[in-house]
Amino acid sequence: MNKKLLLPVGVVVLVIGIVILLLNPDPSAANLEIARNATNAQVAAKAISENNQSYTLWYSIGMFCSGLGLALSVGGFIVGFIKKD
Repeated sequence: MNKKLLLPVGVVVLVIGIVILLLNPDPSAANLEIARNATNAQVAAKAISENNQSYTLWYSIGMFCSGLGLALSVGGFIVGFIKKD
């Protein structure tokens, strides 16, 4: 990767990760609503499990993008700082 692109790409990926984390809704309220309206425990458990899996997937993607963006941003900053000397 071009050394000049580390910082801008890092910032973009970091922003994408933060946006994913902020827009990912907490599944607690939805899980409670599923449990209250359920007529069958098995169906409710399956729906809650699917809801939690979706949340976990998006949370993991958001954390990965945030970490990668932070690493690229810091790396780009360090490379730019060292290169100026």
